[in-house]
Amino acid sequence: MKEWIHKISVTLMLAVGELLLGLLLIISPAGLASFVIIALGILLMLLGGFHLYQYLRLSREEAARTWKLSAGAGIVTIGLAFIANQHWMVQVIGALTTLYGATVLATAFMKLQIAVDAFRSRRPYWYLMVISFVLTAIFAMLLFLNPFPESLVWIISGVALLVLAALDGAYFILGRRK
Repeated sequence: MKEWIHKISVTLMLAVGELLLGLLLIISPAGLASFVIIALGILLMLLGGFHLYQYLRLSREEAARTWKLSAGAGIVTIGLAFIANQHWMVQVIGALTTLYGATVLATAFMKLQIAVDAFRSRRPYWYLMVISFVLTAIFAMLLFLNPFPESLVWIISGVALLVLAALDGAYFILGRRK
């Protein structure tokens, strides 16, 4: 039973995440892309700083056997470039779309497992997760194929995520009932 409650909780987290991301994509796709790039830049700078800190903490002999100084400096530089050139990187949105498609496809497979587990456990409303899986997989394929202009793909993504959030939220509410 505990595992089932955990899977239902994952469904709720997916629904909330899809809802927030869908709204942000509809409201400001470029703003969201800039935010993601800045956040990635900050994470890279922290990771690079951690490598530099590790390098400084090592003895001279140990430090000479690692690449922590060059790796740390390189990662910090890339992080700074992400932050300083965020608008340029937003222009390279095609790569982000493919990465986003891969992330969406991973969530589709999570939904597939939840649906199959619900069906095998004879849970009611398992078909809601099947519908959510199918729509999520189609959405991921559209992101991979990228047949729309960039501005339209983000609005379609936002609307799709709102629909998926509604399905996942309905499954969360209805799936808790026996």
